[in-house]
Amino acid sequence: MSLHPVVGGSIADHFRSVNLAPHQVLPMNQSIPNPPVLRQISVRAAMDLLLHEGPMSRAALAKKTGLSKQTMSEVIRTLEESGWVQVKGVVSGKVGRSAITYEVAANAGYALGLDIGATMVRMALVNIAGTIVEECEQPSGGLSGVNLLTLTHDMLETSLKRAGIAREKILLAAVATPGVVDPLSGALTLAPNMGDLSGLDLVAGLSKALGAGVIVENDINAAMVGEAWKGCSAGIENGAFISLGTGIGLGMMVNGKLMRGAHGAAGEISYLPFGADPYASESLDRGALECAIGARGIMERYRAMGGEAAAVREVLERAVAGDRAAHGAIAETARLTALLVVSVDAMFDPQKIVLGGNVGRHPLMVRLIGEALPACSRKRITVEASLLGSRATMVGAVALALNQLHNTLFSPQDLPSEMRLPSFVA
Repeated sequence: MSLHPVVGGSIADHFRSVNLAPHQVLPMNQSIPNPPVLRQISVRAAMDLLLHEGPMSRAALAKKTGLSKQTMSEVIRTLEESGWVQVKGVVSGKVGRSAITYEVAANAGYALGLDIGATMVRMALVNIAGTIVEECEQPSGGLSGVNLLTLTHDMLETSLKRAGIAREKILLAAVATPGVVDPLSGALTLAPNMGDLSGLDLVAGLSKALGAGVIVENDINAAMVGEAWKGCSAGIENGAFISLGTGIGLGMMVNGKLMRGAHGAAGEISYLPFGADPYASESLDRGALECAIGARGIMERYRAMGGEAAAVREVLERAVAGDRAAHGAIAETARLTALLVVSVDAMFDPQKIVLGGNVGRHPLMVRLIGEALPACSRKRITVEASLLGSRATMVGAVALALNQLHNTLFSPQDLPSEMRLPSFVA
C-alpha cells in the first residue's frame, strides 16, 4: 500500500528554513563538505538520542554521536530556538561542574493516528516525544462518506478540547482504512465494506476534515506496524498479520519494511481463489476467500447448519457454550483459515503470524486454527493472537504518523533515511 504524503508546507518549510535549507552548488574543483547537509545529519543524530534515551547534556550527546562539542552546541541551540528541544535541568559533574540537560519539547507538536473501520472509528493523539496523550473511539455504522468525515472532525475537536491542545499543533495525521487508495485520485478501492467512502477523494476529504496533512495506509498494514512496534511482533524483522472480522486482510513486514506491492494491493487475501467458487459473481466483487471466512460467510454457514443469530459475536459465544451448529461453523472457518496460514507461511516464511480482528483473535478461533494446522502442514508455524487487540490498527497509524513527522522534521531531505520510533509510548 502506497503512502500518500500530503504534508502541508508549513512543517517541512519551517524546519528547512532553520536547518534543512537547500545546499549550495559548489564548483567541481572544490571539495568543501556541504554544511547544510552535515547539519541535517547532526540534527538527526541528536534528536534520535533524545527521543530514545531521554534527557542528555550537550557533552554527552557529543560523545555518543562523535560530533564535536562546538557542533553539538550549535545543533542544540538551533533546536532550542526552533522549539523542538528544551532545558530539562542541571546535573552536577564529577569535578564539581554542572551541566545543563536537554529533552525533546514533547508538546511542541502532535501527530494523529486514525483507524476508520466498517463499524468503528478510533483516534489517538501522540506528542512528538512518542507519548499518546488522548485516545477515543466511536461507532461509525450506517454513516455515509461525508458524514463519516464529519465524525472524524468532531472527534478530533472533542479530543483537542479534552487534552487542551491547540489545533495548529496537529502537524500530521495518518489514517488507516480498509482497501487501497489510488495515488492519483485519492479514491478508496477494494473496500466493499466501506460503502460511500469508495470513490471519494479520501485524502483531500480527510485533510480538510482534520485540518492537517494526511497520509493514508491500509488498515491491516497499519495493524502489522502496530504489532511490530508495541505488540507481540516487536523486534521481529519478518512478520505477518492476518485479520478476520467483517472483512479479511493480510499485512506483511519483510526485512523490517511493509510489503505493499506494485499497485499497493499486496495482502488483499480476500481474492485468493479458494473457500468459495472463485468464478461466482460475488467472489469477483468481494473475493472468494472473504465470501467463505468473512463475517457474512460465517453467518451464512451457521444458518445453513440450522442456527440463528444476529451477529458473528453471538455465533462465537454459542460455540464456546457448546452449540453444535455454532461450533461447526467456527470450526470450518478455522479449517479454511489454517489453509490461509499455511499459504502465507509458504510464500513469505515469516517468523510469526499474528491473528487479529474480532473473529481472528478470539481464543476459540486461535485454538481451532492451531489444532487444524498439523493436518495441512508438517512445518511448525508460530501463530499468536494480537496483543494489541482492537487497538492494533490505531497504534500502527500513530506509529506511521509519528515516524513520518520525525523524518520530515529531523531527517535530511537531501539524504533521506528512516528515523527509529521511540520505544516508550503509552
